Amino acid sequence: MKLNLLLATSLITGAAFGQFTQSNEPVMGSSVTMYVLDSNAVDYAAVTGTGVTWDYSTTPGIAGETKVVSVALPSATTNGSDYPSSTWAIDIAGFMTSYYTSSASSRISQGYAFDGGSGAGTVRVVFSGGANDALIMNYPYAITNNLTDAFSGNANTDNFGSLATSGNIDTKFDGQGTLKLNAATTLSNVSRFKLHDQATAVIPIPGFGNVVMERTQYEYYTMTSPYLPVLVHSTLVITLAGTPTTQHIVMSSMAPDEYLNVAENNKIAFEVYPNPANESVVISGLTGNETIAIVDMAGRTVLTTQNNGTSQTLNVSDFQAGIYNVVVSANGIKSTKKLTIN
Repeated sequence: MKLNLLLATSLITGAAFGQFTQSNEPVMGSSVTMYVLDSNAVDYAAVTGTGVTWDYSTTPGIAGETKVVSVALPSATTNGSDYPSSTWAIDIAGFMTSYYTSSASSRISQGYAFDGGSGAGTVRVVFSGGANDALIMNYPYAITNNLTDAFSGNANTDNFGSLATSGNIDTKFDGQGTLKLNAATTLSNVSRFKLHDQATAVIPIPGFGNVVMERTQYEYYTMTSPYLPVLVHSTLVITLAGTPTTQHIVMSSMAPDEYLNVAENNKIAFEVYPNPANESVVISGLTGNETIAIVDMAGRTVLTTQNNGTSQTLNVSDFQAGIYNVVVSANGIKSTKKLTIN
């Protein structure tokens, strides 16, 4: 199954400064072109609250990679007939379509459809209606508001048939502040919506096991029409037979100042060990002209050094326990690997 659940149910809300309401839902018929950025960009998970700053101004894009996000009637989408109760949809061309209803008091998802690749074909995740649909937010949804809801239904596939699917969703309006998209674009009064969901699809094939999909996604909005996101950062973990696979996607409504070629993304090959680390960590597989940085999950650079050999040993004994990014860059090319410090 392709890792194409990245935007599953959450690319859905417009923003007005102070709160999300039915009045600032995405405008029917509108669209925005999103530029795909380096997937190694930090998610700023720890940067929450009011008066904060999220800085993506130096994050490079992937050359030639864009996604068009549009708002449409379900009947105008390829799989709209599977979602007869939905009244509007968010379509990401060639990627995913998500289906919704709303009222003056809430926003609710009926499911989503995506390309599951040659193994599954088209996958249409259809919730069962009523209490089995996924509650996204209660209006008005203001800073620090959060909710948890359960959903259930079926994942209808071309190749595997109908698979019973259930899970939980957690959402939160977790931040308001300034967003830097490139050197010339700094947006104020930006609202951030966080979504975390986990779904399990039951595969009725002996020995195949279930598929668990877990996603954490951050969406950034301004107060202006058409109320589509100006930036999305999503992390998806799919676990099959106990083996997790992780994918990140980052998209911006503004063109980045620099680009990586697709072939250059992650081109620098290096290893990090031990991982997890306690006292020190070795960065190996280097050529002698790289800059090495360790960046925490809030985007702060906690260590930087210039490498001059084939490996570099770094002292991390004073670092707080947690997950970090090891960023190695040289000649305009940058690669990142995760590092866990106990």
